[in-house]
Amino acid sequence: MIQHPRKHAYLVDSSIYIFRGWHVYSDEIVDSEGKPSNAVYGFTEFLRELLELEQPEYIACAFDARQTDSYRREIYPEYKANRPPTPVELKDQFKHCRDFCRAAGIADFSSNRFEGDDIIGTLATRLRKEGFKITILSADKDLAQLLRPGDVWWDYARNKILHYKDVEKNFGVKPELIADLLALAGDKVDNIPGIPGIGYKMASNLLKKYPGVEHIMENIDKISEMKFRGSKRVQTLVEQHQHILPMTKQLTTIVTDADFKGPKQDLRWTGINEDAMITMFNHLDAARGRRERWYKLQPA
Repeated sequence: MIQHPRKHAYLVDSSIYIFRGWHVYSDEIVDSEGKPSNAVYGFTEFLRELLELEQPEYIACAFDARQTDSYRREIYPEYKANRPPTPVELKDQFKHCRDFCRAAGIADFSSNRFEGDDIIGTLATRLRKEGFKITILSADKDLAQLLRPGDVWWDYARNKILHYKDVEKNFGVKPELIADLLALAGDKVDNIPGIPGIGYKMASNLLKKYPGVEHIMENIDKISEMKFRGSKRVQTLVEQHQHILPMTKQLTTIVTDADFKGPKQDLRWTGINEDAMITMFNHLDAARGRRERWYKLQPA
């Protein structure tokens, strides 16, 4: 019986690479209107390198859109309330990055209710059911919760790769318990509260004994019997703050059945739209060498 190679999809956490371009490249990189295009430059160079290096047959970019009907703010209004507003100059570049994906023939998706993480989680779940291997391109540890055997989490800029079995070595728990880890310890980046006094190390110790916040809540009275220093204090902390755990678990769990839209539903990459790409490059005032490298790209 002939064994066909497993299909492989690359799912890109676009915001990470757009923000990286914004911070890494000079704002003297401007478009034909004299507006900053450093984030677009960084993001599109990353995409080109990825296409050249990996020659993906299936690829999609997930974007964070303005959350007018935020799923997580309905649960916790203070979610991400600690973040400063996105600069106007960067907001414009997000749109150009999406337009560039479309000119490049790459499927892009966003939602006004769900985040890019949820889009990736939903795509990964759908594709896995169809037999795909999944590679997630991100520097966000939260997305490691989506990995299953055979999948890869790839921080492209740092060239850090995690396979399913590597997650526990790096975070102290298996991928399936990353959301529980964050629910217990909190996530300052997203303004998600945790149980005061419980850090990642202690949270991972609890989860090794009781895998899941639900199991921990069912066995709070047994925490003091665990063999680590301060177990009685930890039990008291969990008893006092257990009421937040169902909420924080909802916040830290990536949605895998999100609704979202995109102009191109097929993730197969069939090459660039040369006319649209010429228009994009003219707007970006891109150098000849940069254009030619894109024009040379061919689908696998």
